[in-house]
Amino acid sequence: MKIENRRFAEKALKHLLVGSQMDGIKFASEFSAISLIFTHFDYDRTEDDAFILTIETAWTVYDDVPLVYPSSEKEVPTHTEEQHFKHIWDVKRQKIVDVHLGHRSPHLIILFESGSVLFVNGHDTNYECWQLGDHWGGSDNEWLLVAVPGDDIAVWSPEHFE
Repeated sequence: MKIENRRFAEKALKHLLVGSQMDGIKFASEFSAISLIFTHFDYDRTEDDAFILTIETAWTVYDDVPLVYPSSEKEVPTHTEEQHFKHIWDVKRQKIVDVHLGHRSPHLIILFESGSVLFVNGHDTNYECWQLGDHWGGSDNEWLLVAVPGDDIAVWSPEHFE
């Protein structure tokens, strides 16, 4: 992943997610896909207040920051659908305090106020692992971040965001 892509993507992720909280979940038709809805309840915010993270790869929630994050989908702990739901339930409505990406791959790492961490694998040679955007009904659809194949990140943002 190019360092300038990573820096810009992290800046965008922080802008979109820090201060928001996860307050919705949508189960997709495929077993492995899930969408999480993050909402800002800050009424002074002038931009969209809801963003959807669609995950199509392995992910987990850690109770606290691990010493080492997985480097690929194979290394992410395996969970049942019920265990995944419990992980989401445990971090629901907690504010996000930080967001960053992995160094080599665009692994998405979201830190919650409790110290819990949502880790989403970002490494795949053939498929997009995750995407985050404001593709919510009534929004301007100005934001889209995608973990693209080959360990890179693509970002579409409003022209005024630098």
